[in-house]
Amino acid sequence: MEPRSPRPPPRPSRPPTISALVAQAENFTFNANIPFKHWVRAAETLHQEASFAMSDGDYGRAYWLLYRHSKLVLEHMPSHPRYRDRDSRLMFRSLSRRIDSVLDELERLKPGLEDEYEKWEQANARPARQPSTPSAPTSPASYADFAARDPSLYGPARVLDASEHRELAVDLARKELARRDRAKRAARAQLAPPASPTSGHAAHRDGRSLDAHEDDFRRQMEAARRALSLSQLSGRTEGRAAGPGGAHQPIPAPFNYPSIARSRPVDDDAAHRQRRPPAAPAPDRPPKESLAPSTSQDPSVCTPNADGLLPAVPRKLPLEDQAGPPPPASSAPANQPPLPPKGLPVDGPPLPRRDRLTFKPGAYLENGDPIRSVFIPSQLRSAFLDMADDNTRAGLEMCGIICGMPVNNALFVRSLIIPDQRCTSDTCETENEGAIFDYCSSEDLIVLGWIHTHPTQTCFMSSRDLHTHAGYQVMMPESIAIVCAPRFKPSYGIFRLTHPPGLEHILDCKHQDTFHQHSIDNIYRDSEHPGGHVYESDTLPFYVRDLRTKPTF
Repeated sequence: MEPRSPRPPPRPSRPPTISALVAQAENFTFNANIPFKHWVRAAETLHQEASFAMSDGDYGRAYWLLYRHSKLVLEHMPSHPRYRDRDSRLMFRSLSRRIDSVLDELERLKPGLEDEYEKWEQANARPARQPSTPSAPTSPASYADFAARDPSLYGPARVLDASEHRELAVDLARKELARRDRAKRAARAQLAPPASPTSGHAAHRDGRSLDAHEDDFRRQMEAARRALSLSQLSGRTEGRAAGPGGAHQPIPAPFNYPSIARSRPVDDDAAHRQRRPPAAPAPDRPPKESLAPSTSQDPSVCTPNADGLLPAVPRKLPLEDQAGPPPPASSAPANQPPLPPKGLPVDGPPLPRRDRLTFKPGAYLENGDPIRSVFIPSQLRSAFLDMADDNTRAGLEMCGIICGMPVNNALFVRSLIIPDQRCTSDTCETENEGAIFDYCSSEDLIVLGWIHTHPTQTCFMSSRDLHTHAGYQVMMPESIAIVCAPRFKPSYGIFRLTHPPGLEHILDCKHQDTFHQHSIDNIYRDSEHPGGHVYESDTLPFYVRDLRTKPTF
């Protein structure tokens, strides 16, 4: 039996049009039942993801992410019932300050995407087909249909399957994350002020820093101030005399104001002149020589005419009419690229990467939309359970925020954040959301989901958990919820809401009770591979960042 030849990779789909990207960006449901802080987190995630897509050359994805971000910030969030609350306005302030730059970035990306689609049309010109009758939308049945819904899969990118190349995906992610860390450290080093003798951390001549000398000086001034206060107090006490009835009467002490001399301007120049040694006399200038008529035939030398006058200055020519000599061949290397034509914007988007590598979607939602693969470290749960051990023994829940970065159309968890939170036996609610946003922004992280414990219950998604996770998944369909039940079997689960019907049902739920029943059963499902989009890795590094400012129990 002859061995089968390897199947060629699927042909890249056509680039998306601007109208298709806009339609995809507007295809989301804004629901006021979701807390305002969750919408702020969604907007921050969209902007952060767009910056990653830009750095990867994935301009189609960057465009629809930025468009959705602007749509959310400009139109939907101001209509939220909690928009005018003080905490909501504080969280919204950073988004409103950024919106102008987001709109400018959209205008910058648009010409390049339109040009790329026009080139694709010219290269794949086909005769027009007869229009077919529209049919009801169905789930995509082929790779081309799948790729048409994912802007990351268009163009000449090399597409791989993450399930078949797990080690390669993690290895590429580790190298890319290390490169980003180096670039981040280099950028921070450039922004750091250089050490100078006047800076607070500069070393003094005796080896001590100026901060130490300033502290000594401050302590001396404080001691002198206390001594002066004590001397004034003792002087006032001694200056009192006993009056009739034993009462002390103040005795005015003579006080002479010091005389102050009239101020006069200081003549610095005169002082310098007195200290400066007398300068030596300058030598006399040589006499000027008369111009003699030149017999040189060099036309570049100007000679007077018969009347003794110089010729008139020639008229200036426009730059376009002056055809200068070509530069010498040795002035530039032979492989130097030609200069770009004039009139093109210098700050336009760079060309898409022709060697871009991307991974296929890890799974597809129930409506056919693609979702990316998520790689989580296998040590994540044990590290979180160690942090939550005190709460677990006390019978209190605890939660953490799962953060990571996108690389090659896949998501990689790299940090577990423990925020401030209110914990009970059945619930855990995050607090101080601003600290989470600030930390994720400073470390270039996006929120990929959350993890929490069930110390007294089995492993499942309660009604409260479902409403909480809807705020994560409404803008990040790959978001995951990890439930840890250390006292029961199974001891953990990785879940997501179905879409549809689970996400839509939760967003439309009007129950105000903390725990309540829902009328459907297919609300959430397991997300771990196989069958899901989540993979565990033993070689993926991560770290835990504790942002708590108070005890959680």
